Amino acid sequence: MVHYSCVCLAPGWAVCLSRPDSARGAGVIKESESMRAEWTKKLVRCLTSQVAVYVVSGLLVVSVLTGVVLYVSGSHDPDPAPASGSNVDWEEVDQDASYDAEGGVIDQDIYEGTVLPETEDAGQDYLDETLFIGDSNTYRYMMYGEDDETPFTSLQNTIGVVSMGVGSITSLKCEEFVGYSEPVTIPEAVKIMQPKRIIICFGTNNLSAAGKGTDNFIEQYAKGLAAIHKAYPYADIIVSAVPPLDKQRSNTALTMTQVDEFNQAIVAVCEEEGYKFLDSSEALKDEKTGWAKEDYTLSDGVHLSKEGVTAYMEYVRTHAYITEDTRPKPLKTIPKAKGTPPGLISQDPIAVRGEGNTVTVPVEFLASEGGYIEGVTSQAVAKGGTCSTVRAVANAGYAFSHWTIEPVGSAGGAGDTLTFTVPADADANGVVVKAHFVATATAAPATPAPTATPEVTATPETSPSPEITPTPDVTQQPTAPPTAEPTPAPTTAPTTAPTTAPTEVPTVAPPTNGNSSEGQGGGTDQPAG
Repeated sequence: MVHYSCVCLAPGWAVCLSRPDSARGAGVIKESESMRAEWTKKLVRCLTSQVAVYVVSGLLVVSVLTGVVLYVSGSHDPDPAPASGSNVDWEEVDQDASYDAEGGVIDQDIYEGTVLPETEDAGQDYLDETLFIGDSNTYRYMMYGEDDETPFTSLQNTIGVVSMGVGSITSLKCEEFVGYSEPVTIPEAVKIMQPKRIIICFGTNNLSAAGKGTDNFIEQYAKGLAAIHKAYPYADIIVSAVPPLDKQRSNTALTMTQVDEFNQAIVAVCEEEGYKFLDSSEALKDEKTGWAKEDYTLSDGVHLSKEGVTAYMEYVRTHAYITEDTRPKPLKTIPKAKGTPPGLISQDPIAVRGEGNTVTVPVEFLASEGGYIEGVTSQAVAKGGTCSTVRAVANAGYAFSHWTIEPVGSAGGAGDTLTFTVPADADANGVVVKAHFVATATAAPATPAPTATPEVTATPETSPSPEITPTPDVTQQPTAPPTAEPTPAPTTAPTTAPTTAPTEVPTVAPPTNGNSSEGQGGGTDQPAG
């Protein structure tokens, strides 16, 4: 459908502009073909007989065209682009419509003493002295950090095994150490690492276990937790909730209903066995929908994004569990951890499979301090496939430096524009590609400015006058002697007087009494003789 706007420019002359609906938001203005011939005739007539009017009309035409362009391009905004990494082809499945968000909330009154309450922020030290164990989401703790440079955890306090489920806790040899000839199981690794506390998080890779429900899941989990406790009974064990899914997830066979069932079973086991439960769903779930908060997962709707991991770590620090350190001292020498052998689990248990489906891995593009990424930052791409192009844009005072694959490795590409090819051996955890920026020389002059300010503070130093406080010291000395002199004088006088008075009275009295007695006694003896 075409809309026309007619504007009268002068007597007997008008201009009609058309704006088709198909050109909405594109700022395109078309003249009506049917009116063009008529305009030409009127324009010729105007040039020959009304030159003055033509000049005025020409100015009006320019004004009208400008107004129409602004109207088309400004007041009618184009449809908003889909959010980065969102699945525009996704359609809600029937089972999601019946999901009860409130039904998945953990009742903290029932499990008081088991569910960790809110505390003051325990800081990075709390994370450093904690051993984190889990699947690919746990592995991602080593990819992100608060300051974009230092990750939340490292290989020395993280055992993150991509695609691992609870059934492998006691059997899979998944952690390597320097000086050891082969990998060890998680319970054995815990005994070697001697942590003060453990935060363990499994369950995502058990969601699609065909035909195996919550009972089987929690039975295997309880067995794994018991094995860890037996291997090193001095560590506090905290079990973290299974992370929520994004509603627009790639694999719709994974449901929030099952996630909630898993978490209800986990908190019950923690209550029975004396473990603590970290209800991280409080930080990651949308309160209204019950699904993961927007942008807290990658394009697959399962793996936590940088925003999700950051929110999780803040929750960990503000729901801290700190007890007396009962580990035998001194600790045994702890060998350097090497992490999980590459390609340990080749098959992703939660990938979308079936005819016509291509298994993809999540690819995330991040920027360090000093810049940002232009383009789609969260993508799902097949192994060996090519991502859509992104560009690293530097902020003022910074320049682009290079690309890397986190946690280690080069992403290739010499410039700020990158079309990344996913490695053929990429696992379900996907790839994080980071753009790095460096401060330029122009940013340096800003630093000396603050140094000039402290020099002004030299003025207070010129006030040595308060230091003439020795005067009070002199005043103190004369005050002390007068106080000491009057004190002994009154004390001596009263003491001597009372002591002498009572002593003299009894001394005089005995001779008087003695003489009387002797006289009486003598008188009595005489008559008897």
